Amino acid sequence: MNQFRTKYFSTRLTAIALAICGLPGIPVAADIADFSVTPRDVRVGRDGSRMKVAFNLSLDSLELHSGRQAVYTPLLYSQEGDTVVLPQIIVNGRRQQIKWERSHRSATPRPVDSSAIVVRRDEGKPQTVAYSASCPYADWMQLSSVSIAEDLCGCGNLLAQDTRMIAEIDDRPLPEPIVSFIVPAVEAEKHREYSGRAFLDFPVNKTDIRPDYRNNRRELSQILATIDVVRTDPNASITAISIHGYASPEGSYANNDRLASGRAAALRDYVGSLYSFPSSIFTVQSTPEDWEGFRKFATDSVGLPDRSAILAIIDSDLEPDRKDREIKTKFPATYKYILENWYPALRHSDYTVSYTVRPFTVEEAREIIKTKPQQLSLNEMFGVAATYEPGSQAYNEVMETAVRMYPADPVANLNAASASLLSGNLASASRYLERAGDSTEAIHLRGILAYRQGDREKAREFISRAADAGLEEAKTNLKQLRLSDE
Repeated sequence: MNQFRTKYFSTRLTAIALAICGLPGIPVAADIADFSVTPRDVRVGRDGSRMKVAFNLSLDSLELHSGRQAVYTPLLYSQEGDTVVLPQIIVNGRRQQIKWERSHRSATPRPVDSSAIVVRRDEGKPQTVAYSASCPYADWMQLSSVSIAEDLCGCGNLLAQDTRMIAEIDDRPLPEPIVSFIVPAVEAEKHREYSGRAFLDFPVNKTDIRPDYRNNRRELSQILATIDVVRTDPNASITAISIHGYASPEGSYANNDRLASGRAAALRDYVGSLYSFPSSIFTVQSTPEDWEGFRKFATDSVGLPDRSAILAIIDSDLEPDRKDREIKTKFPATYKYILENWYPALRHSDYTVSYTVRPFTVEEAREIIKTKPQQLSLNEMFGVAATYEPGSQAYNEVMETAVRMYPADPVANLNAASASLLSGNLASASRYLERAGDSTEAIHLRGILAYRQGDREKAREFISRAADAGLEEAKTNLKQLRLSDE
């Protein structure tokens, strides 16, 4: 049963004339006494082709003579005069109930629906009647009300009865929420880079590069391939090549300092000899001993014997040579494993090829995004998305590509969340919104997500905050989604 958006009245109210509610010709006195019963837990909803009305009718305050009868008639009606009379609730006093059971009809003749609920009033005791009824659904019920007519006089004339409204129904179809997109800032100059790590082999204590030594040919080819990818791209221009050499902690720190710096310089000279780059394009650095890499190996090797003690030595204030000697002396078996398996990997040369990419027109960007999306700025990707229908597969693919290329960028995540909300992918929208920051647009989207998830209170909170901050989409959504407190 789908729950309608309704306003409920759970306390006693002054009766409302049905004539005011769209049932002309039903006279009601100006001052009508409070009802003698109280409807609670009113539930109104559409279930397929049926409209359902349910509530609990409290008879606690109803004082009914043993020989009398009270009849309550629920009514579903619209402002235009459409009306459905639902099955009645008939409450009999003790003697009246006996007569009813004998004759199966009221002592005061009146038309009674065979589906009416008939109960005996337990005088002076708390008593509740559970009511549930349904009728064929009609379009006019989208905006309607539910009332209860009370007959205590036994006249049976519905037009003369006191009436109490218990629910207002508003089930008109709601428009789709308006989502927020942000146009990313233009990237004045697009800086990009490729990075890699080479494990070059050198003869003991040597710094000169020998391409045919061990696996050097393969390692060097990877470096050159990285450079060539950028060098041969007509849209890119290399701006810098950075080389950073590392040695392992094995041996003296002074000698490792010489090896790390010498081998990094040798790699620069080797690369420089193959290309006509100006020398200013190269930057060379070195770290004598890669203790950071050593620590990562130890941290990740949970089952390593003496792991905690070795980590304590790595993190200590001892001089590098003393650290290596302590580990070698105290844990010879483990040190042998480290020497054979970890130290070779700690001798490496890291390299970065930095470059700039020229700007693209929208037409060019539509092709580039298919092959080299990393060369596009967020602004250029947004321009590509704008050529597709929002919510279409092509549009969503662009937004997903953007957030894949810029996973930590709040704008990329916000726009991807908006696209996901348009396509109904709430799980993706929720994931992207975690990295979308706290901008007004992000707060607004969190409200839309809450609305789609059925949390209207949370939706009202977030969307109201965005509206108060001046976001026009949020102001419109508050009205269209009927979330305002008005």
